[in-house]
Amino acid sequence: MRYPSTGNEVYLGLNLSNTMLTGIGKGTITRETVSVDYLKDLFSKHGVIVSCKPEQRPLLLRMNETYDLGLDIPESLKLFQLSEQHRRLVVVNVQGVQRKNGSLLSSYSEEELAEATFTFVKYYVQSKHYDDLVAENKQLKAELEQDEAWINREDSI
Repeated sequence: MRYPSTGNEVYLGLNLSNTMLTGIGKGTITRETVSVDYLKDLFSKHGVIVSCKPEQRPLLLRMNETYDLGLDIPESLKLFQLSEQHRRLVVVNVQGVQRKNGSLLSSYSEEELAEATFTFVKYYVQSKHYDDLVAENKQLKAELEQDEAWINREDSI
């Protein structure tokens, strides 16, 4: 499967770090676990850029094979920062493989790769800060209540 180049691609990687977030300034990040079907739809609409270290390539190939994602996995690490254009990041969580000090190992045997399972978490960056969103929601709710009061008023004639 070939995904489009849209200029608004979704980043996909095996971790989330503060350096990925330095390009966004003040904002709100939402997080949700997503399905493979959701990912395929998301990638087909926006495109995808895979970011992984060369030693992680076998894990991503295994994931690609398991879920038929059709991702182009680069030979070298593509660093990125979330920005106004690139607001989405999918982090692949890998279970069932050994780790050292919480980190993935630099290589795994075929047997270990066969035991790997994957889940996906989408992070989305909104340009509005959470506090601003809460204030806007409060204002809209007050306006709605005023409109409802006006519509349901009882005139004293």
